Amino acid sequence: MKNRISIRGIAVATGVVMASSVVGAAAAGAELPIGDTSVTRIGPLPSDASITRTAKPAGELRQEIKAKHRRQAARADRQARAAADQRASRSARSYGGDPRGIGAGLAASEYGWGAGEFSCLDSLWTRESDWDVHATNPSSGAYGIPQALPGSKMSAYGGDWRDNPTTQIEWGLAYIDQTYGTPCGAWSTFQSQGWY
Repeated sequence: MKNRISIRGIAVATGVVMASSVVGAAAAGAELPIGDTSVTRIGPLPSDASITRTAKPAGELRQEIKAKHRRQAARADRQARAAADQRASRSARSYGGDPRGIGAGLAASEYGWGAGEFSCLDSLWTRESDWDVHATNPSSGAYGIPQALPGSKMSAYGGDWRDNPTTQIEWGLAYIDQTYGTPCGAWSTFQSQGWY
């Protein structure tokens, strides 16, 4: 496809188009075909002149932009899945293998919650699941250490959410942080209403 140049309020000439026809076409605001990338200015540019050069039709450009956005979305999706897989690949051994140890370590390292907050977290999750990764509430279907409802919510932190205490605890701590601010806030709510 030949390059096109749209000229408004300016006269130009190229090796393909004669200057007189350019002047007439430019006055009409027409798009002019050009054979090469050079444009020769015939006179000074008026202050309100604008030149737009399009190498491709608008429809083709839209398709390219949509394809670029799809590629960017796919790349972001791959990166998110890789991050979730990396979180999920951490085993229980990372904090000594004990879910309470994992909880204490993550609470301190990720949220800065010390022993007082961990005491509330321990009380809360002991009542909810006794820190059992497979704990299931028979009436509600809540699952895992933090008793997520539904349990599949924890998949945001890893595909192994059914069995990995680290994945469950990471989700549970984020939920507590976003909803109650601290484990003691969640424990207080649990004590007043019987759930959090």
